[in-house]
Amino acid sequence: LRCYESIQGQTTSASSKLAINRRRQEGNPVLKYIRNVPFEWADIKVVFSIDFIEKTPHLILQLSEVTNFQADFEAGKEMDGADYIIKVLLVLVNVDQRFMLRELNLFCYRTGWTLVLCYSPEEAAEYLENFHMAKNKNEQTAVTAMQAKKKKRQGISETNESCQQIQRAVDLLCGIRSISTSDAQRLIGTFGSIAAIANADIERLSLCPGLGPVKAENIFTFFRIPFIKT
Repeated sequence: LRCYESIQGQTTSASSKLAINRRRQEGNPVLKYIRNVPFEWADIKVVFSIDFIEKTPHLILQLSEVTNFQADFEAGKEMDGADYIIKVLLVLVNVDQRFMLRELNLFCYRTGWTLVLCYSPEEAAEYLENFHMAKNKNEQTAVTAMQAKKKKRQGISETNESCQQIQRAVDLLCGIRSISTSDAQRLIGTFGSIAAIANADIERLSLCPGLGPVKAENIFTFFRIPFIKT
């Protein structure tokens, strides 16, 4: 393995650019795909450096040649991140030996690094860009973004009126026996409306991810219970 490492370290300057070690990284194929954030060549100990408000390092390592990666890594790389709170190992996988990834995963577990795998230089560059763009964001921003992405995947609109309608529909569906909030959201995302859910047969309902025949029958029965006059 030939290593390319990067540590996001303690803020020592007001630089808003991704700093790259010129001596060790000229010719790295990842660099030509870093297009969405500014970067600069710098005389730094590590390969990449991002200034953060808090101490948040990361390290990139490219799998390329089968050599004594663990001995090299333990000898010179581990100490570089010893004083940091968060350490992420970003690995560009371009070899087929799975045992190497198992060894690397075990090594990260023992030394306190978080392992992230990518499978192309473009993906590695995207991770670096996202690390840089997220440097001043807190954990709540990430949670909000994940929730928005999940709603988009489920076909849920983000307008206030639509959110209120969706919530009312979810509350209605959750009143059905054994139907959870996640089930209700998937039903709405799949069928688009309460009317479509009510008119669907058991077979169609059971095809909705995560439901199955029992929940499908409960939904089918629920919408066919006659109203009771009071």
